[in-house]
Amino acid sequence: MIALGDVLSWDEWLSLDIGEPDWLIPEVLERGGGGLLHGSSRSFKSFWLLRLCLDLASQRPILDIWEQTRPYRTFMLQAEGSKRAWRDRMTALRDQYPPGIPFWSRHTITEKLDTKQGMAAMESALALVKPDLVVIDPIAFFFTGSDSDPVAVQRWLDAVNIWRDVSGAAVLLCHHDRQQIRFPGRGGIQTVDAGMDEARGSTRLPAWADFVGHMRRKGDLTTFTIQKVRDSLDQQAFTFTLKGGKLVLTSRGDDIPKLILTAIAGSEWFMADLIREVRKGTEYTDRTVRRTVDKLVLDGKLRQSMRGGKILLKRVEV
Repeated sequence: MIALGDVLSWDEWLSLDIGEPDWLIPEVLERGGGGLLHGSSRSFKSFWLLRLCLDLASQRPILDIWEQTRPYRTFMLQAEGSKRAWRDRMTALRDQYPPGIPFWSRHTITEKLDTKQGMAAMESALALVKPDLVVIDPIAFFFTGSDSDPVAVQRWLDAVNIWRDVSGAAVLLCHHDRQQIRFPGRGGIQTVDAGMDEARGSTRLPAWADFVGHMRRKGDLTTFTIQKVRDSLDQQAFTFTLKGGKLVLTSRGDDIPKLILTAIAGSEWFMADLIREVRKGTEYTDRTVRRTVDKLVLDGKLRQSMRGGKILLKRVEV
């Protein structure tokens, strides 16, 4: 019998049946994977993570975006605010979810999980809960050292990888953003968009993750953007608002292929003009539209040609 930990030959790898991915978030985060969610303070990260865990545990559509075929066991370590405030967040959702769902959580502001004592406590918790997903919110409370020290961060990630290996669970880490860099420009104060590097501290965190998500709040709305997914389409954006202690989906970023195909209809569009048209009244970036167009071309739904040195697009009628 071949074990995954063995050194395998070319033929042995080709004959090995590992099975299909067990997706917690379809095409985004699979069981056993690693994820990072980052954002500024008060961008609803903890609300997003709590709803993710509860939706997975109750087999409900995940954040009203993704369907799932079975419930998953979820475990959340939480350190934001007080224990009373944490219970109040769950109490606000008591009418939304049935009793007895496989969700566990612990609120603590003193446990360091990369110490000998913390590793032992985590080992016991994993054996008790047998989770499919572990959420750490926020990681700054749970590991020793500085998040700007790559050695300390790597030591923390080594501990996280042990949990993934031992339990088979996915681990989703929550982290705060660094302070934004602002500078005067021609149109006033400009802000640098550093993408995944907005996550505070060492860049080893986003480099480690299979999935990186970002939360950005503007007024009453917060936008969740998939900044990175290994081997899948990223840059999708979904917008939420907070009502009665629950995040409510207001717009879907995976609707962008439909927007593009509707805009093109039976006419021809230059790429630059199409990007401007699709971005009107949306949160999409040029890069998001362009990547989605490229995917539609690969899928045979759009035809691409060159005219006068510009990219010309036309819808393929089925």
